[in-house]
Amino acid sequence: MAQKQEKYSIPAAFADADVFLTGGSGFMGKVLIEKLLRSCPQIGRVFVLMRGKRGKTLEERLKTITDGVLFDVLKNENPTALGKICPIEGDCTQLKLGMSPDSIELMKDVQYVFHAAASVRFDDPLKDAIMTNTRSTREVFEWAKTLGKLRAVVHVSTTYCNPELLHVEEKIYPPKMDWRKAIRMAETFDTAALETLKEKLTQFAPNTYTYTKGLAEQICLEYRDQIPLVVFRPSIVTNAEMEPLRGWVDNFNGPIGLLLGCASGVVRTGMVDLNKRINCIPVDVSIKAIIVAAWKRATSDKPGALPVYNSAAEREKTINYGMMLYDGKVLFDRVPLSNMLWAPGGTTTSNEYMFYVIFFFCQLLPALFVDAMLRIVGKQPFLLRLNRKIFDAQVSLRYFMNNEWEFVSENFKQLEQILPENDRNTFSTRYFLRGMMEYYESAILGGRRYLLNEPDDNIEYSLKKYKFLRVLQFGFRLVLGLLVMNWIYRKYLQ
Repeated sequence: MAQKQEKYSIPAAFADADVFLTGGSGFMGKVLIEKLLRSCPQIGRVFVLMRGKRGKTLEERLKTITDGVLFDVLKNENPTALGKICPIEGDCTQLKLGMSPDSIELMKDVQYVFHAAASVRFDDPLKDAIMTNTRSTREVFEWAKTLGKLRAVVHVSTTYCNPELLHVEEKIYPPKMDWRKAIRMAETFDTAALETLKEKLTQFAPNTYTYTKGLAEQICLEYRDQIPLVVFRPSIVTNAEMEPLRGWVDNFNGPIGLLLGCASGVVRTGMVDLNKRINCIPVDVSIKAIIVAAWKRATSDKPGALPVYNSAAEREKTINYGMMLYDGKVLFDRVPLSNMLWAPGGTTTSNEYMFYVIFFFCQLLPALFVDAMLRIVGKQPFLLRLNRKIFDAQVSLRYFMNNEWEFVSENFKQLEQILPENDRNTFSTRYFLRGMMEYYESAILGGRRYLLNEPDDNIEYSLKKYKFLRVLQFGFRLVLGLLVMNWIYRKYLQ
């Protein structure tokens, strides 16, 4: 029995197996590479599709990734593991992924394919989004069909690929458009022509990202009998909970961007319904689940099956925006930022027009004033430009911050149940084990360390600055209130 369990363990299934992945330079892609190398030490080669950039070789681009702190634990435990990473020049927006015949020949023995590349920008032109998120999926699958030793292909989607559905099951939903027609249109028409027709073509989808990811799932449905496929849908992927570094993150997307913006004192208002819940899943949990799903597809799923996994938190492990912002204020008292411009605070509204008014008075006018002061002292202004980006982000996210989704995740939860005993410590998909408040505290600390490059040893200084700004803010409000009262008295009561 022990021998059988070892034979079908996850590290054993990946032993000597070549792996190919797209999106290796992205948030989830980096964590996937690190986890595969660290927890499956006998793995074969890890081929990573990378675009060539002017002035940088693929090896230099790869080194930029592996030099990051994310790989420090791996370097200490198994310093030779990084030698298994093989960058492959290519481009997901190109036919055949832009790969050369030599590269294709080099990867003929690949057994596992992870397609994680995507443009997550909500405002991409429809043409670009189709090429990156939809056509690339077809190109990955067409190449995967040629692999003689293929065992599993994992397509990384999103739980929001049908955002009009507020109850999302683990199944593929009917198409909004034929994916072949969509690709032909992107190949035929220029960007401007497609933008003119975008609203009608997408049926007024909230953005091109979720729409084109939905089209990609239709491709999965069609190829399910030709390759061993898995559709994996994460919700909002956030900071690592436990490994390899607690709180690690490399982007401002999702709630961490909102929390850090509030902590810096820059974000003073938001267009959000505070009663709506946000669904977050730590990146390390999702990555472990992706690997377990690939292992299950390779070892036990039936041919022709198309398992779908909603990697989303259960309702009792979610919080609404009001609680998240309240907890954030409490956490700012513990771990404030050293580069805050003003004491955290502000107000939120779900009314679009009220948001515009508050944004103008509480963010734009102060930004204009601060930038003017910076110009006077000969420094580069930045706050107005930053607020323009914040405004664009809030507008693009308003649909998601004013709606709430319920995700069925039975398949995702079952991944924990099927783990071999020896793999439970390494690949467990349980999450928020130390509590949600503790998780968000580590997320803010991670944002300080890895996004803002603020060392932990300046927290004491940050606390002093935070208290000073709170007193200054109170004084400012007091003076402003007295001036208003004096004006009212002189105008109406005298």
